[in-house]
Amino acid sequence: MKEIDIEKIEKLIAKIVNNPNDTDSYLELANLYLEEDEYDLAINIYESLLNIEPLNFVALTNLGSLYFYKNEYLKAINYYSRAVSLGIDNFSIFYNLGNAYAELGEFKQAMSNYVKALNIEKNNYQVYSAIALLYQDQKNYEEALIYFDKALKLKNDIPENYLNIAFVLMKLGRPLEAANLFEKALIISPDNNAFLLYCANAYSSAKSYNKANKLFDDVIERDPSFYQAYICYGISLYDQSNIEESIKMYEKAISINPSISNSYMLLGNLYCSENDYERAVDLYNKVIQIEPTNSNAYTLLGNTYVMMKDLRSAISSYKQAIDIDTENDELKLIYIETIQEFIQNRNNEGAIDAA
Repeated sequence: MKEIDIEKIEKLIAKIVNNPNDTDSYLELANLYLEEDEYDLAINIYESLLNIEPLNFVALTNLGSLYFYKNEYLKAINYYSRAVSLGIDNFSIFYNLGNAYAELGEFKQAMSNYVKALNIEKNNYQVYSAIALLYQDQKNYEEALIYFDKALKLKNDIPENYLNIAFVLMKLGRPLEAANLFEKALIISPDNNAFLLYCANAYSSAKSYNKANKLFDDVIERDPSFYQAYICYGISLYDQSNIEESIKMYEKAISINPSISNSYMLLGNLYCSENDYERAVDLYNKVIQIEPTNSNAYTLLGNTYVMMKDLRSAISSYKQAIDIDTENDELKLIYIETIQEFIQNRNNEGAIDAA
C-alpha cells in the first residue's frame, strides 16, 4: 500500500472505533481497500457495516460483486438477493444475479433475472449476449444465434459481438458465414492475430483451402512464434492430404513449446493413420511423460499396440487408462475384449504346438 493510504486507513479505523455507527467511514474504508485490491479486507468492512445497518444497499451489492469475483456464487446470490428485497429496481443487480445463476447452471433463475434487467434497460446489448450464452450452454445454438444477433444490432462496433455469432455458426456447420463475421471483427481489430487465425480455421472448415492457407501464412508471418497457428495449420494441411507439410507444422509447434502435449498427440495420430506405428508410440509416450494422467494418451497407445498386434502391451496401456478414467465403460469393454483376444491367440498357439 502507499504510505498516504495507510494514513487514511488509520484515521478511518480510529473514526469507526470512536463512532461504530459512522456508516460513511465504513464505506470510505472499504473503498480504500478496494483501490488497493485488498478484497478480503473490503469484505470484512462491508460485513461489519451490515451488522449495524443490515439494509445498506451499497454494502449488499458490493459484497455480491466481491463474492462473484471470488467465484463464490452462492454467497454472491445471497447478497444480491438481499439487495433486491429492498425494492430498488436496479439494472446491475438483476444482471449480476443472472450472471451468478448462470455460473451455477441455473437456467430459469438466470433467465428470469436477465428479463428483469431488460425491463429496466431494454437496449442493453450485454444482457442479450448473456441470454445467448445461456442458450449456448444448453446447446440450443439456433436460439443463441437470435440473441447474439440482437446484441450485434445494438452494438456493432466491438469485435466480440461478431465473434460470438461466428463461433455459433461454426457449431452449426456454417463456416463460410462464420468466416465473413471473423473478417468483420478483423476490420475493427486488424492487428489481432487470433481473429486472423479464427478466419483461417473457418475457411479451412469450409474447404476453401486456398484462402485458408494464405491466412495461415499471414498469421505465421506476423507472429512466427504463434504456437496455436502451427497446430491449426497442421490440422488443415492434413485434411488437404499434405502429410509432409502437416508434419512440419506440428514439429515447428513442438520446437516453439515442447512442454505442451497437444502437438505430440496430433503428430502421433498422424503417424498412426499413416501406419507408422513406432513413431506414433514414441509420441504418445512423450504425451504421457508430460501428462502422466492423460487417459486418452494411454488409450491411443493401446489402440496403436493393437494395430501392431502387440496385445500384451495394449492390455497394459488400456489398464493404465482405466485406472485414470475409472467411469469409462466403453474403454473397459475394449480392455476385456483385448484380454479375450490375447487368451484366444495363446490357446490357438498352444493348439498348433500340440499338433
